[in-house]
Amino acid sequence: MTAQTKEERKYERVEVYLPLILESNGNRIIARSRNLSTGGASISLVDTVNAEEIEDHGSITIRTHSGSINTLYEITYRKENIIGIRFNTASQLNIDAINHVISSQPFGHVFPSAANEEKKKPADRGFIKNIQRRLWIMLRMSAFLTINLCWPLLKRIVNPKVVFAVYGTRGDQRAYFPDWFRRICPPIVVAAYINDKSSRGVMVSSVYSEEELATDSSKVRKYITDLQQAFPNANRFALVGRLPGFSLKAGINISAPLVDGSYGTRFAMYESAIQIADKLTDKTSVQSIAILGGAGRIGASLIEDLCKTFQTIIAIDPRYTEEQTSIINGSTVLYTKRGERLKETRLVLVLTARGDDILPMISYFAPGTVVADDTHPCIKRPIRALLKEQEVELWKTVVTSDNYNMYPRMPNFRNDNIPGCLLEALVLNATDDQALNSPQVFFEQAKKCGYRAQLIRHPNDS
Repeated sequence: MTAQTKEERKYERVEVYLPLILESNGNRIIARSRNLSTGGASISLVDTVNAEEIEDHGSITIRTHSGSINTLYEITYRKENIIGIRFNTASQLNIDAINHVISSQPFGHVFPSAANEEKKKPADRGFIKNIQRRLWIMLRMSAFLTINLCWPLLKRIVNPKVVFAVYGTRGDQRAYFPDWFRRICPPIVVAAYINDKSSRGVMVSSVYSEEELATDSSKVRKYITDLQQAFPNANRFALVGRLPGFSLKAGINISAPLVDGSYGTRFAMYESAIQIADKLTDKTSVQSIAILGGAGRIGASLIEDLCKTFQTIIAIDPRYTEEQTSIINGSTVLYTKRGERLKETRLVLVLTARGDDILPMISYFAPGTVVADDTHPCIKRPIRALLKEQEVELWKTVVTSDNYNMYPRMPNFRNDNIPGCLLEALVLNATDDQALNSPQVFFEQAKKCGYRAQLIRHPNDS
C-alpha cells in the first residue's frame, strides 16, 4: 500500500455529516463524512478499522435524504481513523447531486461551520458562552495537572478502593491535557477523585487513545497490567465502554478485581426504559421498544430484561445477517439490521460502540421518538442537532446518588452522574460478589445502596 500525503484541495469543502459505506477489496466499511465537495471528502471511520488497512482505491456510497450517490474514490491521505478521498469518474449526475446537498440544507445534510453558527446567535451571548467554555477547559486542565503532580502524596491519603479505568478519543484527551503533556505523562494518569458513601476512588486514563486500543492488543495488555501495578490495594477496577471488549480480544480474563460493568449498564438502561416510556403521551406506543446495538455484549442481555415490561423488542444491529423473530418470556423479539424498523416504535435505547454510530439510522426515526443514549464516546453535537431537527427527544442515561460526586467531572457528565460501568464496581464494593448472582439481585442491591437511574440532557462538552 503506497504512502499518501494530504493533497491541496481543488474544491471548497463544506461541513456535511452524511452516512456512507466504503467498499474496498471485498469489505464494506461504515463511515461518515466530515466535509464534502464535488471533488472529494474527509471521512471519519465508524467501524473499528485503522485507516492504514483500507485499500487505496474502491467505491463509495453516500446516503442522502433524496437518495444514494455512488462513485469510485482514491485515498489522498490517512490519519488514524480519518481518511481523505478524491472522487474518480464521478458522473455529472453525481456531481449535480453533491452540489444539491451542499447548496441546500434539508434534514440531516448540511451544517455550517461553527463560525457561521455563532453568527446566528446574538454576539454577546455567543461570546459569553465561548469564554465560559474556555475557562472551564482551563480549570479542568489545571486541576488535572495539579492532581498528577501531587499524586504520590495524595495516593496515600485517598487510598482508592475503586479505580475507574477510562480511555478517550484524541479529542477527549485534548479536553483534559495538551499534546505536549501526553508525551511526558506516566502510562496511568489520574483524571478525577471519586467520593461515594462506601467507596473512595479515582478515575484514571491511559495515554493510549481509543483508536490505539482498538487496533493494538499489546497496548490494552499494558494498560491493564499498569493499572493493577499502580493500585495494588484496589478492590475493583471498573472498565469503561469498549475496554472490556478490547481486553477479551487481547486475551485478558475479566474476573475480580476487574469489572466489565455489564450489570451496571443493564440497570441504568432498563430503569431508563421505564422512565422514557412514562414520557410518551401515547401509551399505546409504550408496548414496543428498540435497541440499537442489540447484538452487542450488553445489548443481547438487555433484551431479556426488557421482555419483562415490553411486549415487543426490536433489536437492530448490522451484525444480524437475516431478520428473525423469537418469543422470550411471552414477549416478541425481532432481530434485524433494517433501520426501517425504527418507524414501528417511539422508544429507542442506544448501545452502539460509539454514539455517532447511529448516524446511518437517523432518517428512520419517527418524529416524537424518545431516545436514551448510553454510549462512550457519546453522541456528538452535530448528530444531536440532526436528531433535534428530526423532532427526536434525546436523553443521556446515567445513574446518580445523593452520596456520590466526582471532581473534576467527566466530559459530557455532571459531578453526580455515574456511568453504568462504574456503578457495578461501586455496588460490589459496598456489598459483595453475591450481587452478581442474577440481574434481579444486582438491581435490588443497587437500589438498596441508594442508586437510581436518571435521564439528563447531554452537556455541550463535545
